[in-house]
Amino acid sequence: MNNEYPLDEILLPMGGTTVKDQRKMDELWENDDYIAEEKYDGSRYLSIGGRFFSRHVSVVTKLPVEKTANVPHLNKVLSDYPLLLLDGEVYIEGGKSSDVVSIMGSSPEKAAARQEERGYVNFVAYDILRDMDGNWLTDLPWIDRRGILEEQMELIFTDHPDTTHISISKYVKHNKKEYNAEIMRRGGEGVMLKNINGKYHPDKKPRWNWIKVKQEITSDVIITGFKEPVREYTGEELDSWPYWEAEDGILYTLNGQQEAQEECWSNGIKVSPVTRFYFYGWVGAIEFAQYDDKGELKHVGHCSGIRDELRKDMTENSDKYIGTCMEISAMERTKDGYFRHPQFLRLRPDKNAKDCVINED
Repeated sequence: MNNEYPLDEILLPMGGTTVKDQRKMDELWENDDYIAEEKYDGSRYLSIGGRFFSRHVSVVTKLPVEKTANVPHLNKVLSDYPLLLLDGEVYIEGGKSSDVVSIMGSSPEKAAARQEERGYVNFVAYDILRDMDGNWLTDLPWIDRRGILEEQMELIFTDHPDTTHISISKYVKHNKKEYNAEIMRRGGEGVMLKNINGKYHPDKKPRWNWIKVKQEITSDVIITGFKEPVREYTGEELDSWPYWEAEDGILYTLNGQQEAQEECWSNGIKVSPVTRFYFYGWVGAIEFAQYDDKGELKHVGHCSGIRDELRKDMTENSDKYIGTCMEISAMERTKDGYFRHPQFLRLRPDKNAKDCVINED
Protein backbone atom coordinates (compact mmCIF):
# COMPACT_ATOMS: atom_id res chain seq x y z
CA MET A 1 0.00 0.00 0.00
CA ASN A 2 1.23 3.53 -0.83
CA ASN A 3 2.95 5.15 2.16
CA GLU A 4 0.97 8.33 1.50
CA TYR A 5 -2.15 6.56 2.70
CA PRO A 6 -2.18 6.09 6.50
CA LEU A 7 -3.81 2.65 6.57
CA ASP A 8 -2.74 -0.80 5.38
CA GLU A 9 -5.98 -1.23 3.48
CA ILE A 10 -8.31 1.20 1.76
CA LEU A 11 -11.14 2.20 4.05
CA LEU A 12 -14.32 3.75 2.72
CA PRO A 13 -17.35 4.92 4.74
CA MET A 14 -20.39 2.75 5.37
CA GLY A 15 -23.50 3.74 3.46
CA GLY A 16 -27.21 3.78 4.15
CA THR A 17 -30.16 2.23 2.37
CA THR A 18 -33.62 3.54 1.60
CA VAL A 19 -37.02 2.06 2.38
CA LYS A 20 -39.72 2.43 -0.28
CA ASP A 21 -42.46 0.65 1.68
CA GLN A 22 -44.32 3.44 3.50
CA ARG A 23 -45.80 1.04 6.05
CA LYS A 24 -42.34 -0.25 6.93
CA MET A 25 -41.05 3.31 7.13
CA ASP A 26 -43.79 4.19 9.59
CA GLU A 27 -42.74 1.21 11.72
CA LEU A 28 -39.12 2.35 11.70
CA TRP A 29 -40.08 5.80 12.98
CA GLU A 30 -41.61 4.14 16.05
CA ASN A 31 -38.97 1.42 16.52
CA ASP A 32 -36.96 1.95 19.72
CA ASP A 33 -33.98 0.17 18.14
CA TYR A 34 -33.40 3.23 15.94
CA ILE A 35 -32.30 6.76 16.66
CA ALA A 36 -32.69 9.71 14.28
CA GLU A 37 -29.47 11.58 13.58
CA GLU A 38 -29.44 14.92 11.82
CA LYS A 39 -28.03 14.89 8.29
CA TYR A 40 -25.91 17.70 6.91
CA ASP A 41 -25.87 19.07 3.39
CA GLY A 42 -22.16 18.67 2.82
CA SER A 43 -19.58 16.09 1.75
CA ARG A 44 -18.67 12.84 3.46
CA TYR A 45 -15.10 12.53 4.76
CA LEU A 46 -13.07 10.25 6.98
CA SER A 47 -10.61 11.95 9.30
CA ILE A 48 -7.66 9.59 9.78
CA GLY A 49 -5.33 11.15 12.31
CA GLY A 50 -6.50 14.56 11.17
CA ARG A 51 -5.99 13.82 7.47
CA PHE A 52 -9.16 14.13 5.42
CA PHE A 53 -10.07 11.54 2.79
CA SER A 54 -13.20 11.57 0.64
CA ARG A 55 -15.15 8.45 -0.26
CA HIS A 56 -14.08 8.82 -3.88
CA VAL A 57 -11.15 6.74 -5.11
CA SER A 58 -8.72 8.34 -7.55
CA VAL A 59 -8.48 6.61 -10.91
CA VAL A 60 -4.79 7.49 -10.94
CA THR A 61 -3.56 6.51 -7.46
CA LYS A 62 -6.33 4.00 -6.73
CA LEU A 63 -6.53 5.58 -3.28
CA PRO A 64 -9.22 7.69 -1.58
CA VAL A 65 -8.79 11.33 -2.59
CA GLU A 66 -7.08 13.34 0.16
CA LYS A 67 -8.09 16.96 0.81
CA THR A 68 -6.24 17.71 4.04
CA ALA A 69 -4.48 20.73 2.52
CA ASN A 70 -7.87 22.37 1.93
CA VAL A 71 -8.79 22.27 5.64
CA PRO A 72 -5.65 23.16 7.63
CA HIS A 73 -7.77 24.56 10.49
CA LEU A 74 -9.38 21.12 10.97
CA ASN A 75 -6.10 19.26 10.57
CA LYS A 76 -4.43 21.50 13.16
CA VAL A 77 -6.76 20.15 15.84
CA LEU A 78 -7.27 16.52 14.85
CA SER A 79 -3.65 15.82 13.92
CA ASP A 80 -2.94 15.83 17.67
CA TYR A 81 -4.59 12.39 17.70
CA PRO A 82 -2.74 10.37 15.03
CA LEU A 83 -4.63 7.11 15.68
CA LEU A 84 -8.12 8.57 15.87
CA LEU A 85 -10.38 7.68 12.93
CA LEU A 86 -13.65 9.57 12.61
CA ASP A 87 -16.49 9.36 10.09
CA GLY A 88 -18.33 12.59 9.45
CA GLU A 89 -19.43 15.41 7.18
CA VAL A 90 -17.66 18.54 5.99
CA TYR A 91 -20.22 21.32 5.65
CA ILE A 92 -20.68 25.08 5.62
CA GLU A 93 -23.04 26.68 8.10
CA GLY A 94 -26.06 27.81 6.13
CA GLY A 95 -24.58 26.48 2.89
CA LYS A 96 -25.23 23.62 0.51
CA SER A 97 -23.19 20.64 -0.63
CA SER A 98 -22.33 22.54 -3.81
CA ASP A 99 -20.64 25.20 -1.66
CA VAL A 100 -18.55 22.51 0.02
CA VAL A 101 -17.62 20.95 -3.31
CA SER A 102 -16.43 24.32 -4.60
CA ILE A 103 -13.98 24.43 -1.68
CA MET A 104 -12.99 20.81 -1.21
CA GLY A 105 -12.78 20.21 -4.96
CA SER A 106 -10.50 23.14 -5.62
CA SER A 107 -6.78 23.70 -5.09
CA PRO A 108 -5.59 24.46 -1.54
CA GLU A 109 -4.95 28.07 -2.59
CA LYS A 110 -8.47 28.56 -3.96
CA ALA A 111 -9.95 26.71 -0.98
CA ALA A 112 -8.24 29.14 1.39
CA ALA A 113 -9.43 32.18 -0.58
CA ARG A 114 -13.00 30.93 -0.82
CA GLN A 115 -13.15 30.18 2.89
CA GLU A 116 -11.86 33.65 3.68
CA GLU A 117 -14.73 34.97 1.60
CA ARG A 118 -17.55 32.58 2.53
CA GLY A 119 -16.56 31.24 5.93
CA TYR A 120 -14.58 28.22 7.01
CA VAL A 121 -15.91 24.70 6.54
CA ASN A 122 -16.91 22.64 9.56
CA PHE A 123 -16.52 18.96 10.35
CA VAL A 124 -19.25 17.15 12.27
CA ALA A 125 -18.31 13.68 13.53
CA TYR A 126 -21.06 11.08 13.69
CA ASP A 127 -19.14 7.85 14.09
CA ILE A 128 -15.79 6.54 15.30
CA LEU A 129 -13.93 3.59 13.77
CA ARG A 130 -10.73 3.72 15.84
CA ASP A 131 -10.06 5.49 19.12
CA MET A 132 -7.09 7.58 20.22
CA ASP A 133 -5.31 4.50 21.57
CA GLY A 134 -5.57 2.64 18.29
CA ASN A 135 -8.42 0.29 19.28
CA TRP A 136 -10.65 -0.63 16.33
CA LEU A 137 -14.35 -0.23 17.16
CA THR A 138 -16.13 -1.35 13.98
CA ASP A 139 -17.32 -4.62 15.58
CA LEU A 140 -19.07 -2.76 18.39
CA PRO A 141 -22.75 -1.83 18.12
CA TRP A 142 -23.58 1.79 17.33
CA ILE A 143 -24.70 2.56 20.87
CA ASP A 144 -21.26 1.59 22.24
CA ARG A 145 -19.40 3.42 19.48
CA ARG A 146 -21.48 6.49 20.15
CA GLY A 147 -20.56 6.47 23.83
CA ILE A 148 -16.88 6.23 22.97
CA LEU A 149 -17.24 8.94 20.32
CA GLU A 150 -18.74 11.31 22.89
CA GLU A 151 -15.92 10.60 25.34
CA GLN A 152 -13.23 11.13 22.70
CA MET A 153 -14.80 14.31 21.38
CA GLU A 154 -15.03 15.67 24.92
CA LEU A 155 -11.27 15.12 25.26
CA ILE A 156 -10.72 17.04 22.02
CA PHE A 157 -12.88 19.93 23.19
CA THR A 158 -11.04 19.97 26.53
CA ASP A 159 -7.64 19.99 24.82
CA HIS A 160 -8.78 22.61 22.31
CA PRO A 161 -11.34 24.85 24.06
CA ASP A 162 -11.25 27.39 21.23
CA THR A 163 -12.36 24.85 18.63
CA THR A 164 -15.40 26.17 16.77
CA HIS A 165 -15.37 24.25 13.48
CA ILE A 166 -15.47 20.70 14.86
CA SER A 167 -18.55 19.21 16.49
CA ILE A 168 -20.41 15.98 17.19
CA SER A 169 -23.68 15.06 15.51
CA LYS A 170 -27.07 15.51 17.16
CA TYR A 171 -29.66 12.77 17.47
CA VAL A 172 -32.90 11.92 19.25
CA LYS A 173 -34.30 8.65 20.59
CA HIS A 174 -37.95 9.69 20.62
CA ASN A 175 -40.28 11.76 18.41
CA LYS A 176 -38.02 10.96 15.49
CA LYS A 177 -40.49 11.83 12.79
CA GLU A 178 -41.22 15.20 14.36
CA TYR A 179 -37.49 15.82 14.68
CA ASN A 180 -37.07 15.14 10.97
CA ALA A 181 -39.91 17.51 10.11
CA GLU A 182 -38.45 20.25 12.30
CA ILE A 183 -35.05 19.92 10.61
CA MET A 184 -36.62 20.12 7.18
CA ARG A 185 -38.71 23.15 8.15
CA ARG A 186 -35.53 25.10 8.87
CA GLY A 187 -34.06 24.01 5.56
CA GLY A 188 -32.01 21.07 6.80
CA GLU A 189 -31.34 17.73 5.15
CA GLY A 190 -33.49 15.59 7.43
CA VAL A 191 -32.22 12.57 9.34
CA MET A 192 -30.56 9.18 9.07
CA LEU A 193 -32.19 6.42 11.10
CA LYS A 194 -29.50 4.30 12.74
CA ASN A 195 -29.89 0.91 14.38
CA ILE A 196 -28.38 1.18 17.86
CA ASN A 197 -27.29 -2.48 17.65
CA GLY A 198 -25.71 -2.18 14.21
CA LYS A 199 -21.99 -2.66 13.62
CA TYR A 200 -19.90 -0.58 11.23
CA HIS A 201 -19.23 -2.25 7.87
CA PRO A 202 -16.84 -0.12 5.76
CA ASP A 203 -17.82 0.35 2.12
CA LYS A 204 -21.04 -1.65 2.68
CA LYS A 205 -24.72 -0.81 2.91
CA PRO A 206 -26.06 -3.42 5.32
CA ARG A 207 -29.83 -3.64 5.22
CA TRP A 208 -31.69 -2.22 8.24
CA ASN A 209 -28.52 -0.69 9.68
CA TRP A 210 -28.57 2.92 8.49
CA ILE A 211 -31.76 4.13 6.81
CA LYS A 212 -31.65 7.21 4.63
CA VAL A 213 -34.83 9.21 4.99
CA LYS A 214 -35.44 10.49 1.51
CA GLN A 215 -36.57 14.04 0.88
CA GLU A 216 -40.34 14.16 0.70
CA ILE A 217 -42.17 15.24 -2.43
CA THR A 218 -42.73 18.95 -2.87
CA SER A 219 -45.57 20.81 -4.52
CA ASP A 220 -46.89 24.33 -5.08
CA VAL A 221 -50.36 24.97 -3.67
CA ILE A 222 -52.80 27.85 -3.18
CA ILE A 223 -53.56 29.21 0.30
CA THR A 224 -57.33 29.17 0.76
CA GLY A 225 -57.74 29.75 4.50
CA PHE A 226 -56.60 28.99 8.01
CA LYS A 227 -57.62 26.54 10.72
CA GLU A 228 -58.05 27.52 14.35
CA PRO A 229 -55.19 26.48 16.63
CA VAL A 230 -55.51 23.41 18.81
CA ARG A 231 -56.34 24.52 22.34
CA GLU A 232 -55.22 21.70 24.62
CA TYR A 233 -51.51 21.07 25.14
CA THR A 234 -50.82 17.34 25.38
CA GLY A 235 -47.03 17.31 25.31
CA GLU A 236 -44.55 15.98 27.84
CA GLU A 237 -43.15 19.29 29.13
CA LEU A 238 -45.75 20.06 31.78
CA ASP A 239 -43.06 20.60 34.43
CA SER A 240 -41.87 23.69 32.59
CA TRP A 241 -44.80 24.57 30.31
CA PRO A 242 -45.58 28.32 30.53
CA TYR A 243 -48.96 28.62 28.76
CA TRP A 244 -52.12 28.11 30.84
CA GLU A 245 -55.78 29.14 30.70
CA ALA A 246 -58.43 29.37 33.41
CA GLU A 247 -62.05 28.26 33.00
CA ASP A 248 -63.11 31.90 32.59
CA GLY A 249 -60.70 32.35 29.67
CA ILE A 250 -58.04 34.33 31.51
CA LEU A 251 -54.55 33.39 30.34
CA TYR A 252 -51.67 32.82 32.75
CA THR A 253 -47.92 32.58 32.22
CA LEU A 254 -46.69 30.06 34.78
CA ASN A 255 -43.52 28.09 35.39
CA GLY A 256 -44.95 24.64 34.86
CA GLN A 257 -47.52 22.43 36.55
CA GLN A 258 -46.22 22.87 40.10
CA GLU A 259 -46.59 26.63 39.98
CA ALA A 260 -50.02 26.21 38.39
CA GLN A 261 -51.10 24.11 41.36
CA GLU A 262 -49.53 26.41 43.95
CA GLU A 263 -50.60 29.73 42.45
CA CYS A 264 -53.92 28.86 40.87
CA TRP A 265 -55.46 25.58 41.97
CA SER A 266 -54.72 26.31 45.64
CA ASN A 267 -56.65 29.59 45.25
CA GLY A 268 -59.63 27.92 43.59
CA ILE A 269 -58.64 28.88 40.05
CA LYS A 270 -58.74 25.88 37.76
CA VAL A 271 -56.25 26.20 34.92
CA SER A 272 -55.20 23.86 32.12
CA PRO A 273 -52.23 23.88 29.74
CA VAL A 274 -52.85 25.28 26.26
CA THR A 275 -50.77 25.34 23.11
CA ARG A 276 -48.53 28.28 22.37
CA PHE A 277 -50.46 29.16 19.22
CA TYR A 278 -53.74 29.21 21.13
CA PHE A 279 -52.17 31.29 23.92
CA TYR A 280 -51.08 34.00 21.48
CA GLY A 281 -54.23 33.78 19.39
CA TRP A 282 -52.36 32.79 16.26
CA VAL A 283 -53.72 30.77 13.35
CA GLY A 284 -53.23 27.02 13.53
CA ALA A 285 -52.74 25.37 10.16
CA ILE A 286 -52.89 26.68 6.58
CA GLU A 287 -55.64 25.31 4.34
CA PHE A 288 -54.57 24.85 0.73
CA ALA A 289 -55.90 23.72 -2.64
CA GLN A 290 -54.97 23.04 -6.27
CA TYR A 291 -56.87 23.11 -9.55
CA ASP A 292 -58.10 19.78 -10.89
CA ASP A 293 -58.30 18.77 -14.55
CA LYS A 294 -61.70 20.49 -14.83
CA GLY A 295 -60.25 23.81 -13.68
CA GLU A 296 -62.01 23.60 -10.36
CA LEU A 297 -60.25 24.43 -7.11
CA LYS A 298 -59.99 21.36 -4.91
CA HIS A 299 -58.99 21.27 -1.25
CA VAL A 300 -55.97 18.96 -0.96
CA GLY A 301 -54.81 19.42 2.62
CA HIS A 302 -53.66 21.63 5.45
CA CYS A 303 -50.27 22.07 7.05
CA SER A 304 -48.35 23.69 9.86
CA GLY A 305 -44.60 24.19 10.28
CA ILE A 306 -44.75 27.98 9.94
CA ARG A 307 -42.15 30.11 11.68
CA ASP A 308 -43.53 32.34 14.42
CA GLU A 309 -43.05 35.65 12.58
CA LEU A 310 -44.99 34.42 9.57
CA ARG A 311 -47.70 32.81 11.70
CA LYS A 312 -48.22 36.10 13.54
CA ASP A 313 -48.44 38.05 10.29
CA MET A 314 -50.85 35.52 8.80
CA THR A 315 -53.03 36.01 11.88
CA GLU A 316 -53.01 39.80 11.66
CA ASN A 317 -53.10 40.10 7.86
CA SER A 318 -54.78 36.93 6.65
CA ASP A 319 -56.39 38.58 3.60
CA LYS A 320 -53.05 39.31 1.94
CA TYR A 321 -52.20 35.60 1.94
CA ILE A 322 -55.49 34.14 0.68
CA GLY A 323 -55.14 33.18 -2.98
CA THR A 324 -51.35 33.31 -2.98
CA CYS A 325 -49.05 30.34 -3.46
CA MET A 326 -46.70 28.42 -1.22
CA GLU A 327 -44.51 25.36 -1.48
CA ILE A 328 -45.06 22.33 0.75
CA SER A 329 -43.36 19.00 1.33
CA ALA A 330 -45.21 15.77 2.06
CA MET A 331 -44.57 12.08 2.61
CA GLU A 332 -46.69 11.16 -0.40
CA ARG A 333 -49.87 11.93 -2.28
CA THR A 334 -52.91 9.72 -1.86
CA LYS A 335 -54.99 8.45 -4.77
CA ASP A 336 -57.69 11.04 -4.11
CA GLY A 337 -55.17 13.87 -4.41
CA TYR A 338 -54.60 14.72 -0.76
CA PHE A 339 -51.11 15.20 0.64
CA ARG A 340 -49.97 12.94 3.47
CA HIS A 341 -48.20 14.69 6.39
CA PRO A 342 -47.68 18.00 4.54
CA GLN A 343 -45.35 20.68 5.93
CA PHE A 344 -44.90 24.32 4.95
CA LEU A 345 -41.63 25.06 3.13
CA ARG A 346 -41.84 28.62 1.78
CA LEU A 347 -44.09 31.23 0.21
CA ARG A 348 -44.06 31.41 -3.59
CA PRO A 349 -44.95 35.01 -4.58
CA ASP A 350 -43.37 34.26 -7.95
CA LYS A 351 -45.90 31.52 -8.67
CA ASN A 352 -49.20 32.04 -10.51
CA ALA A 353 -52.10 30.35 -8.71
CA LYS A 354 -53.39 28.99 -12.02
CA ASP A 355 -50.20 26.94 -12.31
CA CYS A 356 -50.91 25.07 -9.06
CA VAL A 357 -52.50 22.07 -10.71
CA ILE A 358 -53.02 18.57 -9.34
CA ASN A 359 -50.48 16.06 -10.71
CA GLU A 360 -48.33 18.78 -12.28
CA ASP A 361 -45.84 19.29 -9.43
